[in-house]
Amino acid sequence: MINNKNNLIWHILACLAFMALPAIISPHPPDPNYLLSGPIIRDFISNGLMLVFFYFNYYILIPKLYFNRLYVWYGLIIAAAFAIIIFVPSLLTGFNPFNSAPMSLRMPEMISNNMPRPERLIPRNEHRQVHEQNLTTFLTMVSHNILLLVSVILFSILLKTSDRLLTTEKAKHDAELGSLRNQIKPHFLFNTLNSIYAMAVRDKSSGTASSILKLSGLMRYVVSETGRQYVPLEKELAYLNDYVELQKIRLDKKVKFYYAVQGSPIGYKIAPLLLIPFIENAFKHGVNPDEDSQINISINVMDKTLDLIVENNKVKVLLDEHETSGRGILNAKERLSLLYPKKHLLTLNEDEYLYRVHLNLELS
Repeated sequence: MINNKNNLIWHILACLAFMALPAIISPHPPDPNYLLSGPIIRDFISNGLMLVFFYFNYYILIPKLYFNRLYVWYGLIIAAAFAIIIFVPSLLTGFNPFNSAPMSLRMPEMISNNMPRPERLIPRNEHRQVHEQNLTTFLTMVSHNILLLVSVILFSILLKTSDRLLTTEKAKHDAELGSLRNQIKPHFLFNTLNSIYAMAVRDKSSGTASSILKLSGLMRYVVSETGRQYVPLEKELAYLNDYVELQKIRLDKKVKFYYAVQGSPIGYKIAPLLLIPFIENAFKHGVNPDEDSQINISINVMDKTLDLIVENNKVKVLLDEHETSGRGILNAKERLSLLYPKKHLLTLNEDEYLYRVHLNLELS
């Protein structure tokens, strides 16, 4: 929410305006010191606590509890915040809505301390009436604070939900554009078309049409299918298979390569282009004909879960600047967090010789 200098300035101005509300909306008596009166000070304290709670709710409670459907814990913390913001400012400014029956309630204590019994006791029904009257007066005094606090909670949820949707869409579009760039940029097309040409010469045109169809399928999938939030898993796996088949064309025979898909994808859906960054990364960083190059990719679909393992030897490769940014993996991690909270486990391990990705994903 606060991601640049301009936003920070707007937040500071909004906070100052919010803190000034008690002075703006309260009636102005002729006394010039009305800003130091108990009710105004109480409202200042309440608004300050609300601001603290707004950011605490936005950055911690909503992402950790509300979005993870831990509604009981979220409700308990909201209730505690209500109690603190409503009662603490009044207690700090000298008004205790619960201290409304001084004599009859303290009689047992006075007798036990051998204190003289007062000549007149307040009847219990009068005590109850005084107590109820004090609470009614207190709720009238803080009714605008209660309404304001409810508005702060609802606004923070609405703002965070909207921000989450925007972030999800941005990560999705970044993944789509990244994959599209990888497939239409001259480097990729040049390598792929060169490989297709070499295969056509070597095999006397056998397989050329198939390779062109695969390349066309990749382009079509990125342009048309990824506009949806979720796609059938079989289409995503078909896209991965075409990508792998095209990459295999340019692999040297010295490169050890293993690719396997097990299980049935029928009936499941997945976010589009979610798996490709991990596989692309293996081909970008794991292929060098002059070194011991090896890539292992396995996908297993079983019991409503998808298990992806990608391994590649770490070899020396020359990459363009945009290919070394690691943005593809970061986008994939962001999308997993946003679209599959508590429904995935991603482990990235590497040492001096090997890079390994293991993703376990609960399918819908």
